[in-house]
Amino acid sequence: MKKHVLFTALFLAPVSIDDVARAADDIDTEHMFGFTEGSEIGEKGSREMELSTYGRLGKATGRYSAFSTATSGKFTILDDFRISPGISVLRHDIGGLPGMADRSAFAFEGVSLEMKYRVLRRADAPFGFTLGAMPAWAYTDAATGARTREFGTLVSALFDKELVANRVVGAVNFTYETSLSRAAGVTGWNRASAVGASAGLTTRIVGSLFMGGEVRYARASGGSFLNSFAGHSVSIGPTLYYKPTEHSFISAVWSRQVFGRGNQVPQRLDLNNFERNEVRLLYGAAF
Repeated sequence: MKKHVLFTALFLAPVSIDDVARAADDIDTEHMFGFTEGSEIGEKGSREMELSTYGRLGKATGRYSAFSTATSGKFTILDDFRISPGISVLRHDIGGLPGMADRSAFAFEGVSLEMKYRVLRRADAPFGFTLGAMPAWAYTDAATGARTREFGTLVSALFDKELVANRVVGAVNFTYETSLSRAAGVTGWNRASAVGASAGLTTRIVGSLFMGGEVRYARASGGSFLNSFAGHSVSIGPTLYYKPTEHSFISAVWSRQVFGRGNQVPQRLDLNNFERNEVRLLYGAAF
């Protein structure tokens, strides 16, 4: 019914943007903010498939791009609990970078299992709050494309709030990640960890089209518990979210590093631990 009301509002009647917004009260915050995520996980029994492409572009010198394409299924098995198994492949194009082998190839990246528990429902509380954990197993190094064995876990706290009813929504994320990896042919294991914080804001432009922006902070460290500083960065960029149908969505984001510093590196940006640009395009559909 909402779909037909929105179609009429957009194409058959001279109504205001406010009328269209009221007709399209279908806000699902999870992927409205780019890399920042909202607290929504769907209702019990909901199922969704997602296809995402995440690209990292640009180092201090040479030629660098790394694209990870992942397919995942999302299954809300309890009222406030969802699991999401996923599988991904990588594409690297690397040339002329110190410390990295030249590479232009596809490779199998690995598998993951994301779990989310919704602590507070946005509709029933002052804000939405969801906790997430995602263990992952990788067989190719995401940065270099070299063969590896890596076991990592990402833990996240996701908050969101509808600031203007059915029009403006904001979200804040906090993350902690730890990993244990070993390159092919190497006996020793490498331990690393990272923390991050991000904030996103988006507003309804017309119908089911939202546009906004986000800011992200990331800090990379050696050791499992942020033992030694490796580098940090701040990135900002625009976001876009659109629902072409009632049961599908498209999300896009471009984020550019504007500040950073690596350990014992004097440059204004940290292009050793992070990239100059990050992009992501995501499509999802419920079934």
